[in-house]
Amino acid sequence: MSASYIGYTGQDLITETSYEQNKEGLITYTEKKMISMAVTAVTPSLTLTKNIGGINLRAVSTNVVSQGGAFTEITITYQGGEGTTLQQDISNSTGEEPIATNKYFLTGDAGGGSSIVDAAGTENVIYNDDGSFNAFSKNAKNNLFGITSFLNPNAVYKRSFNTTVTATATNLGAVGRIVNASADFPPVTAGTTWLCVGAQYSKRGTSFDVTHDFRASDENGWNTYIYGPPVSPPPIPTS
Repeated sequence: MSASYIGYTGQDLITETSYEQNKEGLITYTEKKMISMAVTAVTPSLTLTKNIGGINLRAVSTNVVSQGGAFTEITITYQGGEGTTLQQDISNSTGEEPIATNKYFLTGDAGGGSSIVDAAGTENVIYNDDGSFNAFSKNAKNNLFGITSFLNPNAVYKRSFNTTVTATATNLGAVGRIVNASADFPPVTAGTTWLCVGAQYSKRGTSFDVTHDFRASDENGWNTYIYGPPVSPPPIPTS
């Protein structure tokens, strides 16, 4: 025979639920229910899943607590949702680079209509004994005397998501390599290429929070003799 309580039917009280989604897209869904002490309470498994609004969430914590001898309180917390929306962060700044590495140093059409060396006057360029650039002389034209470096655009792209797919050689092997830009990459100037500079995996329950970091080159592209030929970027798992 079951007792009569407000909201109580049979051996279970009506389940209380809560739902929260943060700005990164992480959904936290909690179920709390009370069951009669006459029923054996089984600790829920972390393999449980819950579909909320078409998004599959996974159990990340469970808690079973006796409530004053009459009921047992069972709380299950589910999380997920980030895998359905790719989180993207893009930052742009400038970094100081040697002037001799500028795309227009020796050839091309710089702002003044010629190469930088031509703009300074070839007779006003001082070279080291090994032929490398040393400085512009005091007679350099177009205010180039004293110039040894320039500010180069520096774009950094970070993408993050949640997945149940573990880290493998396939999705970590691109770190330190030039990668071909996939559809999610931001647009860059012609000639610019991307270098994968990091891939981080943080385990949360039965899933992973994943972050991939990429850095854009200047218009010369990353040096393939140093970083190798372009490869595919780390994939974005669909689960």
